[in-house]
Amino acid sequence: MLAILGEPGEQLERGDSGGRGATHDDDVSPSTPAAGGSSMGSEDASNTQASSEVERGSRLRISPRARALAAERGLDVSGITGTGPFGRIVIEDVRHAVSPETAGSAGAPVAESESGAATSSPFTLIPVRGARKVTAQRMHESLSSTAQVTLTRYADANHLLAFVSRLRQVTDVQKAGKIGVNDVLLYAVARVVARHPEANSWFAWDGIKQFHDVNLGFAVDTGQALLVPVIRGADTLSLGEIARAARTSINKARSGAITADDMAGGTFTLTNLGSLGVHWFTPVLNPPQSCILGVGAAHRSAPDAPALLPLSLTFDHRALDGAAAAKLLADLADGIATVDVLAAL
Repeated sequence: MLAILGEPGEQLERGDSGGRGATHDDDVSPSTPAAGGSSMGSEDASNTQASSEVERGSRLRISPRARALAAERGLDVSGITGTGPFGRIVIEDVRHAVSPETAGSAGAPVAESESGAATSSPFTLIPVRGARKVTAQRMHESLSSTAQVTLTRYADANHLLAFVSRLRQVTDVQKAGKIGVNDVLLYAVARVVARHPEANSWFAWDGIKQFHDVNLGFAVDTGQALLVPVIRGADTLSLGEIARAARTSINKARSGAITADDMAGGTFTLTNLGSLGVHWFTPVLNPPQSCILGVGAAHRSAPDAPALLPLSLTFDHRALDGAAAAKLLADLADGIATVDVLAAL
């Protein structure tokens, strides 16, 4: 016994069963002529045959899988010649139409890869998983569960840049560990935040924890995800100790050796996009921390003008008020401007 399968609502069509053999399609077997039917007069049979011919000419025959693949590729199937029984378009016809040799003539969108090779897909799908997924989840949680406000101002960077330049000269001569701008910023921020316990805090509805030590987190771009290692007790460390701790954490982060413990317990975070030429941006809190400082690229309005360092402080308004945040930002700007003196005390 022969079983005939078709699409929902599809009618069987008359045709010559002795023609081409069936073309294999994984979805649906081709329609075949009905084996029998009720008797009718010659006029009725003629009308039925004419109606069938009109339907055959106006109705596109395509299997479900072929239709789905064509939709996925954005392909206009009206220009495809079906090779299935009675001209039915099967999945192999669509696959042939989107191949590099024929996609242009069939109307399928063709994109070029970096190597210049043609590809039938107009995009590349990157799975959201691993470190990228964790970062995305934390960012979403931060923005949806806190009352974030950002304040901005400049810091005078003349003395900071001169201090770093002098340090580099000395460390190069002595072949000691390098101390860069970010290390000096970490040092200044840790010392200033220690004087603002309301900013060195975690917010929770059952109480705000104000910490006695500054466990300073700093953002590290690994190329795969943004990680935030923590320098514990940063306010008690010398500039050289902070530089060594930061260098160790960066190496661990970029080599994949960093652990969850290395990133736990932060009470304040610094993120620096100055090396990428960014001036102003809105840092996103690292919950449950109450504050994060963003640093932009130092620049001058004129060759003889002072170097200005953009600072963006995002704070959780539930943990501290705007006035307290403004005072913190002013002290951070002052600490950065006088970091060369601060390091000598």
